[in-house]
Amino acid sequence: MAASSKIVLHHVGGRWGNHPFPRLPAFAGDFIEVLYEADTDAIAAIQEAGKDRPSELIVIPACLADSDGEGLLHIYVNPGLTSLRELSHLLDHRIQNTFGIDFDFGNDGARLLQKRKIATRRLDGLIAAQPAPCPPPDFLSLDVQSGEYEVLLGARDALDRNVCGLIVEVEFGEMYVGQRRFQDVYDLLDGAGFDFGRFLTIGETSARAPLGFRGDGYQDFADALFLRRCDRIPRDDAGRAMLTKLCFFALTFGVVELAVQCLTALHGATLPEARAYERFVAACRDVYERDAKLLPPLFSAVLPPHRFADYSAAAGFQQWPGIFEDLGGFDAAYLRQLKRYERRADSEFEALLRRHGLADVASTVKRKRRSQARNIRWAILESQGRAPRWRAMTKQRASAFLRAVLGKWKGRP
Repeated sequence: MAASSKIVLHHVGGRWGNHPFPRLPAFAGDFIEVLYEADTDAIAAIQEAGKDRPSELIVIPACLADSDGEGLLHIYVNPGLTSLRELSHLLDHRIQNTFGIDFDFGNDGARLLQKRKIATRRLDGLIAAQPAPCPPPDFLSLDVQSGEYEVLLGARDALDRNVCGLIVEVEFGEMYVGQRRFQDVYDLLDGAGFDFGRFLTIGETSARAPLGFRGDGYQDFADALFLRRCDRIPRDDAGRAMLTKLCFFALTFGVVELAVQCLTALHGATLPEARAYERFVAACRDVYERDAKLLPPLFSAVLPPHRFADYSAAAGFQQWPGIFEDLGGFDAAYLRQLKRYERRADSEFEALLRRHGLADVASTVKRKRRSQARNIRWAILESQGRAPRWRAMTKQRASAFLRAVLGKWKGRP
């Protein structure tokens, strides 16, 4: 089946009928959700959970692995632990509190109920079948209890040709016997052209203690975000479609600098606007191309070689403006532009993000815009001997705060 103009999400391990990709109402109709589940007993519940969603849902009863063959599915009393591997004893003395219940990994809390022979399939082989059960994945998420590395091995063609982003559950210790860990997944995807973004969630376990005597636990597993490198996408029609989707994923997860790389690569291209996400990316490109694109000073450009030793010996950042001698070359026009970037009101880009349900991303962009512009301006003025004194700045800010408070008070009925 050919690639779709919709965004195709494949989630492996769909027992609960959900996936970790954010559900954004502004783009609800733009998705095809493909859920895989190895335990056939869970298929009816998955279909029931997704019947009222605006996106198209495809449920595939299949156990994905690194080869087409046969495996042994370990089914535990807690179905969320079901795996092709057996649980190790790493967490025997740990619990995880979920919805008020201490789920224990030792004793009977993780009792093995049965081992079931099951056919395994490679993702590449499954989507290459004729007729194909679904379009290839644009975004792939994996939660298969220790088998993520093997699923990736069986999806090398999809990773090379289609996938722009992934969320992979990874472990830091050997929760299951013989499993691969985070570094193995990182190395595999790095070699396939993906950058690790960050951990979206981190799961903790802890020793059991009474209420009132519980704190942070031990970080044992996480959902890791990976996004394709922009330079690993061809610059043809199919590549432009991938760049548009990659840009959307980058903005969804707040990796705005990657989105900028995509927007730059899409410069001059005719972008389709049939889907809401396509119109959003096109609007972001327009806003970006109108922006002044002001960049902060670059460390290697403002520190002259004869001040290297002074920089190494500096006691703190307060001494840097005097050492970064080439900061003095930034003129009044640059400072005026910086002042514009310090404004409290949303920029055009930030407002666009908020209108499409990405308020957290907009707030991060705004916070960095204002704080970094303010810091740059202070450093330049300090290097030129024109920075306002801290006492005067503090007094000015206190006065502005009082005016704002008194103004609100006077406006009350």
